[in-house]
Amino acid sequence: MANLTETAYYTRRTINWMILAVIMYIILRIAFSIFMVLWIYLFPPKPIPPNFRFGKLPAIKFPESSPSGQLTFTLETIEGIVPAASNSAVVYFMPKQAANLLALTKTQEFAKRLGLNPNPIEESKSVYRFDDDTTPLRRLRYDIVSNNFILRYGFEQDTGLFSERNLPGVDAGIAESRSLMQTFNLYSPDISKGTPIAIFLKLVGDKLIPTTSLSQADAIRIDFFRQSVSSLRLFTPNPDEGQVVFIFSGSKDNKKKIVQFAYTLWPIDYETTGTYALKPSATAWEELKSGKGYIARHSIDGSSTITVRQVYLGYYDSFDPQMYLQPIYVFEGDNNFLGFVPAIIPEWTE
Repeated sequence: MANLTETAYYTRRTINWMILAVIMYIILRIAFSIFMVLWIYLFPPKPIPPNFRFGKLPAIKFPESSPSGQLTFTLETIEGIVPAASNSAVVYFMPKQAANLLALTKTQEFAKRLGLNPNPIEESKSVYRFDDDTTPLRRLRYDIVSNNFILRYGFEQDTGLFSERNLPGVDAGIAESRSLMQTFNLYSPDISKGTPIAIFLKLVGDKLIPTTSLSQADAIRIDFFRQSVSSLRLFTPNPDEGQVVFIFSGSKDNKKKIVQFAYTLWPIDYETTGTYALKPSATAWEELKSGKGYIARHSIDGSSTITVRQVYLGYYDSFDPQMYLQPIYVFEGDNNFLGFVPAIIPEWTE
């Protein structure tokens, strides 16, 4: 029978071997990760060959106002050149929803739950307006086909509501927004897996503009952005505006607390895809310089010269209906600059 000394000896040896095994596992794991990174760098996987499954794609329709032709661009990337992009990218089908005979009834129920008059006012074949009998500046516009909508309180005609400054903080505002979406079954995976961004707003005249802190704020805005697709970020026409937007005031009146609730989320069929060839990034750079790009964001400082520091691929998620989610080249630079250029080769766009 082993004595205490032998037991202690074998216990220490066992512990030492276990520690050594753990250390060796960590070392091998790190070494394997480094090896894989080097292997992919030296022997990158071949891009998926284009299959042009959907035939010619409709050209991306950016908003009309674009001052790209009035600007001069210089390139100062880390590489010193326009970095090369993949030769091809995936295009996703965005199905149109069919009209539903019960759609208007469901919308009326939604309006009623929000405290609005459920009797609709028809603005078009698919868009209906719902007013609030007790709060005339509050109304809902709802597209019964797409299920996109905007609930808004016309604060411009009632700026006194901002005298109450019981604003939620960032975390509380995000939590309340999520709770509202979950309540109405609107918190889709696309949004729940995305990133919310909060900014504070200050009332200047009858407009809400960004400010730096809660102490100066009259409202707080929460933008929910759709999750990335194929590791590429999605960009709306206004890249600072998410697909879902909440604006909260500090009013104690629940009908005035939500100044805006905008929901614009077009469905993406992640199973129905095509692969398309991309124009070279250098070609996209020349198109931007020649005024063919869309300027999504630019903080004007009196200079017409823009320094671009990053070039990468993304997807364009329009607020207007589109048949396909298509890749774009994104140009990011000084003075908060952001510009877009369609990435699909022109031979395969209409």
